[in-house]
Amino acid sequence: MDKNSVKELREANAWSIAELARKAGLAPQTVSKVEKGGQAAKNSKLKIAKVFGKKYDQIFID
Repeated sequence: MDKNSVKELREANAWSIAELARKAGLAPQTVSKVEKGGQAAKNSKLKIAKVFGKKYDQIFID
């Protein structure tokens, strides 16, 4: 499982999973899976990192 700080960053911005998904152009199910450390495409993770203005390796530890 991947370690990541997506949930913490999302909550710090007071966004719902649906809001983050919309901003990243992803399905809410994908965002939820990423938050829980599940398997997701690297491209999806890159989209999430971009929403937060961070680099991939600032959020995800593969």
